[in-house]
Amino acid sequence: MSEKHFILGGDIKKSLSEAHHFDIKSLFKDAFVITKKNFLSLAVASFATIVPLGLAYLYIFQSFGEADQTMQMVLNYIITLLVAPPLLTALQMMGIHHSVGLKTKANDLFKYFNLILKLSLATMIVSLVSNLVSLGLTQVFGSIGLQISIVALLYFNMVFCLVNPLIAEKKLAPFLAIKLSFKIVNKNLLQFSFIYLLLMVLFFIGIITSGIGLLFIFPFYFNVMGIIYRQVCGVRVLAVEGSSPADNDNDRSSGFEA
Repeated sequence: MSEKHFILGGDIKKSLSEAHHFDIKSLFKDAFVITKKNFLSLAVASFATIVPLGLAYLYIFQSFGEADQTMQMVLNYIITLLVAPPLLTALQMMGIHHSVGLKTKANDLFKYFNLILKLSLATMIVSLVSNLVSLGLTQVFGSIGLQISIVALLYFNMVFCLVNPLIAEKKLAPFLAIKLSFKIVNKNLLQFSFIYLLLMVLFFIGIITSGIGLLFIFPFYFNVMGIIYRQVCGVRVLAVEGSSPADNDNDRSSGFEA
């Protein structure tokens, strides 16, 4: 049985050299269709990740006060750097798999703990950069700087949104993944900003519906990001003769230099 590798979607080199045009109406329409088709697996995985992580953070900050700040900091770093990155990467990769017609299962959530060192290092670097910029803005501009730093944190969250999938799908080193994500998103900054604004509005709607709307919006978000990744980075798919790409679940990819 012969195998063939091919790329579905965009190309990183092209995305670095010229801006990609997103058809936002088609993007959200396709994500809606994909979410309906693959709702259960990603919905279960999303809430199996987000709810426990949220409760864990809440427990840490409520149970460990000023008297035990060291333990609070240690537990916070364990969750932020070791637990959350592989789980959130799995959710992103499930969205990417859906974008190319691959099926996923809820237990795919645990597939990326083998990349924990790379993902943790990338998370630590991004967090360090974000916190240093935020701290600098607050100290230089005072109370106004605090407001600016919130905008800066949102910006960093956006420009580094491709880091984890680049590590998981392209098998890139953390520094290169951070560099590429920063360049690609900034090349399409206005469109990414508009897409993120729309997603924030949807999350707000989900919250004001007593959280019921989030049951659909969480999976929808990861599928939107999966389609975006496919369009700007491309997804390497393994096709086996006699079967369709949707029958093969493959994350392997060759190296890439910017």
